Amino acid sequence: MPEVSCPSEVLKVVFPLLNGADLAACMCVSKPWRQLAKDDYLWKRLCAQRWPSTCQSRGSLAIGESRGYHKLFTSFAQKRRSRPMPSPKLTFEDLEFYVDIWVGSLSVYSAAVHGPVVRSRVFNPPAGICESMQTHLQSQAYKMTVPVSSRFEVCFSEDIRVSLLVRRRDQERVACIIDKSGFDYVDGPGYRAHAYDYLQISPLYPFVSEIRAWVALLLVDGQSGQMEVFGIELDFTDAANNDNEVLCLLEILDWK
Repeated sequence: MPEVSCPSEVLKVVFPLLNGADLAACMCVSKPWRQLAKDDYLWKRLCAQRWPSTCQSRGSLAIGESRGYHKLFTSFAQKRRSRPMPSPKLTFEDLEFYVDIWVGSLSVYSAAVHGPVVRSRVFNPPAGICESMQTHLQSQAYKMTVPVSSRFEVCFSEDIRVSLLVRRRDQERVACIIDKSGFDYVDGPGYRAHAYDYLQISPLYPFVSEIRAWVALLLVDGQSGQMEVFGIELDFTDAANNDNEVLCLLEILDWK
């Protein structure tokens, strides 16, 4: 079948009407089309629509003139491809978590917990938990949980605070995740109490900030009328939602 060609005069009329994606596709049709579609005049029009200032100059060449409008447009207008998270150097086997909870000045809970235990969920919750807690524990949302074997009572009219440190056993260094933060938000119907703190990121990452770590007390009604804690949950909200993301986040903490 003979190749059907389109006169260059027609292409010169059509190409200025195209968007960037269609114009780039035309460059792949043939060498003549590529030569016409690569004309910087066409790409300058697209740059002027998207970034009008790139076509302006103040005593020097406009940025598009110096770089080339085709190169400028294709460098920044293309969609970003999602890149996989790099493999962390840490493992949960390398980590040990230190949890302390106070009521006033009295320590009511203190435990050193191996990383793989924190990574797991509470699979055998106590009898008597409410329906909303059952739904929470069965959800697919990523959480890390420390089961509390010896349950303790809490009364939220008192000042209850939590600290959480993490140790790298591979380097014998320690970082702070929660620094004696109070449980200021109590979800009564959900039987959870929440405390948070902002992560202390290493100075090597000056543009990473405002990442919060949350600790939640998982509650059940106690025999004396108070609430009892049967689990402690750790969550980094949207900053880390799987094992690899958590480990990559922990790697950039300010380790001492």
